[in-house]
Amino acid sequence: MNHRNRVLGIVGIVAVVATVIVAGLRGRFSGVSETPPFRTAQVTRGDLLLSVSASGTVEAESLVEVKSRATGQVRSVFVEEGDLVRRGQVLVEIDDPDARASVEDAQGALAAARARLAQSEANVAVTRSGNATSVRQAEASVAAARARLQQVQSGRPEEIAQAEESVRQARASEALARQNLSRQEQLFNEGFVSRSNLDQARSEHEVAASQLKAAESRLAQVRAGGSTQDVDIARAQLRQAEAQLAEARNGGLQVRLRLEEVAAARASLSQATASLRQAQDRVAESRITAPIDGAVVKRSVAVGQSVIGSAAGGTPVLTLAQLSPVLVKVYVDESDIPRVTPQAQIEVTADALPGMILRGRVLRVAPQPVVEQNVTQYPVTVEVNDPQRRLKLGMTVDAEFVLARRTGVLLVPQEAVRGNEDKAVFLVEGTELTPRVVETGLSDGRFIEILRGLREGEVVYLGTARQTTTPTPGGSNPFQPRFQQRR
Repeated sequence: MNHRNRVLGIVGIVAVVATVIVAGLRGRFSGVSETPPFRTAQVTRGDLLLSVSASGTVEAESLVEVKSRATGQVRSVFVEEGDLVRRGQVLVEIDDPDARASVEDAQGALAAARARLAQSEANVAVTRSGNATSVRQAEASVAAARARLQQVQSGRPEEIAQAEESVRQARASEALARQNLSRQEQLFNEGFVSRSNLDQARSEHEVAASQLKAAESRLAQVRAGGSTQDVDIARAQLRQAEAQLAEARNGGLQVRLRLEEVAAARASLSQATASLRQAQDRVAESRITAPIDGAVVKRSVAVGQSVIGSAAGGTPVLTLAQLSPVLVKVYVDESDIPRVTPQAQIEVTADALPGMILRGRVLRVAPQPVVEQNVTQYPVTVEVNDPQRRLKLGMTVDAEFVLARRTGVLLVPQEAVRGNEDKAVFLVEGTELTPRVVETGLSDGRFIEILRGLREGEVVYLGTARQTTTPTPGGSNPFQPRFQQRR
């Protein structure tokens, strides 16, 4: 209900304005007033484009200045400006005699280090073999000396067994002789044997007892071992054998020393290998290769020219530009930059390529503006779909950021529409102006889209004509449609 009242109010105001305009027209035709002629336009059907325009140049993704790390004279240059190169491709060769001499010296040092290592490893093998044999011999001598000492100290088991057997036999003989003596004494007392038989039995017992005593003494001696002198001699022999074993085992220290020599030789070999690798790297630096895929945009050296190398950066030899992707940098006014989004369609054109329209997309928007002659603009990088690479570095281009597009819609000039929220226009019907409420759509600032309320071919009122001369009677009809030409 409120919307209807607002529309009726607008129609009423427009009607009053129309009445005033018509009154002026009538006064103009009657010669009463000097009201100037009016401008009109016809409702047409066409295309409407809402966009942001910007201009800039084609730029490379990156520019790489290739410098020489070698010192010498330029022997060969394999590329020219404009050539496309691949990463790793040889671009320039430098004659560096010092680098070649370093390689030869490093190769000699590496060969010497390998020879020292081989000799040290052979010494270790020989020392280990001889030491093992000496240790085994010394261990055998110690075992034999220890057994000899034990034998001297406690006797040999077989001798002890023989002595024990002799004691058993002697003890049995003594017992038998004692029994025989007892029997002979009893028989002698009874008068059955003579005294000679008794004496013989007593003599045999004494002999048997003496033999038993000798056997027991021998057993005790065997069990007790050798003499003190024999034990001392055996102990001295054991000490000598143990000393020889210790000396043989000390040969392990010699092995460790030999192993230390091997470790030092290996360290020298590693250092010589590293030195050779560094020298080879210096030689490799005399062949300057492309660090990226791109095009040669500048050649700074010629054959025979002397260059100076440096790890931090030597003489520049070439400048390469990375051409993929194809990029243009355009500058957008600060008032339009909020409308530039990654979703915007972009049409790129170049004066050098008339009639060609390339598509692109927003790659990045610089956060910092550029101010020139009090005009603030933001650099916008656009990636262009140009597989044939028709755009060249440095070309001036125009970019149209298409925000919205309408095709085959009704259009009227922007000045024909009145009102802010609810829109209306004046229709020119003969000498009358008729207000009509319309619904509008997209506007590019010059033309506005009419969604509802008008038909194609109808004539709308624009305003008074911008002229200072007084028209003569019988002049052109002010309601004659005026068609505006669009660019």
